[in-house]
Amino acid sequence: SSTIEWRQALALSFANPAGRKPVLFFRDEASMLDLVESEELPQRLSDIRTEIAASGLSARPEVIAREPDSYVDIRNQFYLLPILSAREALLASGFRAKSVQVAAVTATPAPEEESAPVQSEAALSDFSAAVVFVIDASTSMGPYINEAREAVARIYARIESSGISGKVRFGLVGYRDDPKAVKGVEYLTRIFVDPAQVSDGDSFLAQAAALEPSKVSTRSFEEDGLAGVIAALDEIDWSPYGGRYIVFITDASSRGGAHPFSSTGLGPEQVRERALQDYVALYSLHLRTPAGRADHAAAERQYRMLSEYPGIGSLYFPVEAGDVELFRGAVDALAKSVVDQVAAAARGRAAEPTAEEPGEKGPTEELKRKSAELGHAMQLIWLGRTQKSGAPPLIRAWALDRDLDNPAVQALEVRALLTKNQLSDLQAALREIVSVGIATETSRSQFFDRLRSAVAALSRDPNQVDKSGAASLKELGLIGEYLEDLPYRSRVLALDEATWNRWSIGEQVAFIDDLSARIRLYQRFHDDVDNWIALDGGASPGDAVYPVPLSALP
Repeated sequence: SSTIEWRQALALSFANPAGRKPVLFFRDEASMLDLVESEELPQRLSDIRTEIAASGLSARPEVIAREPDSYVDIRNQFYLLPILSAREALLASGFRAKSVQVAAVTATPAPEEESAPVQSEAALSDFSAAVVFVIDASTSMGPYINEAREAVARIYARIESSGISGKVRFGLVGYRDDPKAVKGVEYLTRIFVDPAQVSDGDSFLAQAAALEPSKVSTRSFEEDGLAGVIAALDEIDWSPYGGRYIVFITDASSRGGAHPFSSTGLGPEQVRERALQDYVALYSLHLRTPAGRADHAAAERQYRMLSEYPGIGSLYFPVEAGDVELFRGAVDALAKSVVDQVAAAARGRAAEPTAEEPGEKGPTEELKRKSAELGHAMQLIWLGRTQKSGAPPLIRAWALDRDLDNPAVQALEVRALLTKNQLSDLQAALREIVSVGIATETSRSQFFDRLRSAVAALSRDPNQVDKSGAASLKELGLIGEYLEDLPYRSRVLALDEATWNRWSIGEQVAFIDDLSARIRLYQRFHDDVDNWIALDGGASPGDAVYPVPLSALP
């Protein structure tokens, strides 16, 4: 009598809190749609949220639970919101949303007192932040390296006068090229300043002085910038900080995952996914210098994607003509925003998003506004971690995957619970597809024939051997059935022989390169030991599950 039919291993998780209000859960779908389709939606929502803020309860029986004020981090406290059913709903605003029925299961149910309004002043007083600059240290970057150092020195003076010494830390990472391939470049990436090791301006400047522009040119105009970002993510301990920021500074595009000189094998999308796993925001300050004019469009495409932050948008900021004054203003505005957020938190005040002022339309003004929104989101995530917020302890409810107050913002994300065995099988299947794609590079029409042979050779199931008539990757059965019935559009499973043969060489190469990058991303999921969940208590290690974002599936 306590079982619930769950057709697919799909679950929801709360999206990043930036730019949205907490999710409301409803007793039934009809009452939920009645509310969201109402012309009085803003006022009714305001009334509901006011009631909950005042007493912890809604006077309306159709609203049965609400996401906590502070962020519920599925990586910190695993919870399960299985999707029981879903359909598309058209909102009065014109936006389309998913209407979902969910169950809720928590590994450790939240204490009942957590349903009361959150008292966050004490927790906020411990809020701290780290800002790590990742700087292109190639021959052209001298003026910007100096400006970044001087900006941090100015900010440290402001930190001391604000009485928050030690609560805002700065780091510095430089990147060049592979020293084994280019004589004289000295290093690929190097941590010049670890934020954990410096707490004042003098110490920062003493260590940062070692970062100088290279005297040797690298192998191509595009640099291995993503290697610098990965070094900052992997080699710096972000866990002590509530505010987590990387400021990526370059005048050139970065080598993508398929570039022969790439050391990471990852593209901007995968590096962004890696940063969001640890709630690190990535700013990109792109110096659009005259020398790089032919490279500007490619770099902008990469860095807009790299710096996309949920609920806020892209944290990409171009510095036209590489103007040093504009660069100084952008770095000062960003650092000042972080310091102001931490100073307010020290006084028990939450950061508040700022409204756009009339006439404020420039890049620096946009940077200030987005930084304030980002600070608010970072503090909610911090409160969730420190107060160990739990998911609402309900059995069944309905919700929309969009923010009811601002439906342009995602409120709930879909995740697929893959076991270790399934993730391993998926990696193996993609490696086989990539291997065949590379092997048939000069004879693309043989791609599907070679895949059919590979399936026959790999399969332990006699029914799988004869795939002579299979026309799509789904029919080949190389990828496990755990993906086949998921309600999402898989570019891989949908690929058929006719489409492959119709694609240009460039489209085929891009497809194979995308799979290669996903293989490396899955390896990072595999190595993320702390976030594999043993639902059976560890009886079968291969059955531990990982909440893989649906967007990460092929």
